[in-house]
Amino acid sequence: MILIADSGSTKTEWALVSKNHTEIFETTGMNPYFLTQPELEKILEHVNKKLKGDTVSKVVFFGAGCNSSEKMGLMKMLLKKSFLNCEIEVNSDLVGAAKALFGKNKGIAVILGTGANSGYFNGKEISFKTESLGYILGDEGSGAYLGKQFITKLLYNELPKEIENDFTKEYKIRKPEILENIYQKPNANRYLASFAVFIKKHIGNSEVKKIVKDAFNVHIVNHLL
Repeated sequence: MILIADSGSTKTEWALVSKNHTEIFETTGMNPYFLTQPELEKILEHVNKKLKGDTVSKVVFFGAGCNSSEKMGLMKMLLKKSFLNCEIEVNSDLVGAAKALFGKNKGIAVILGTGANSGYFNGKEISFKTESLGYILGDEGSGAYLGKQFITKLLYNELPKEIENDFTKEYKIRKPEILENIYQKPNANRYLASFAVFIKKHIGNSEVKKIVKDAFNVHIVNHLL
């Protein structure tokens, strides 16, 4: 059987593929830029428990953060430890997205998840891409970026009153708690991206729609033009 992973910063989707059956399950995200080696190992332990002794011959891992030889090497080493005597293949999530979109054809692939990534796929590999600077300096158009723009406007009282009221009613949190979650707790990128659900819910509001439109435009200008 082949185990395929599509891993972002928030969640990882796994597919256990055999000749006659495909089983799909999820774990938390496995971005090696944001998680320590012990944290990654713990997630892989959970994956092995999910497999319930099923024999895996090959693991194909497409992951956010696996865009350098160092991080790809780390992930490959951890997978080899977890899946003994298996063929291991590690690549970026962008390569996985491009192969799913284009097969062996050429095209521009864009991922807008918790983070953001885009590049030109030549039919075999990503042959050109702009630098990814992460959620603090970049990730334009991503869930974390949208959340950051929205929360900034919220805390500066720049959003319509009905949006502020709906936010307070739904989340029941105030400025000190928001800042604590961003600056003092781990996984601030996931926390910021979690507000994308609220943004989508209120996309009919002109101010909220402008946040989304501006974010996508920035991604296009910085990474696609």
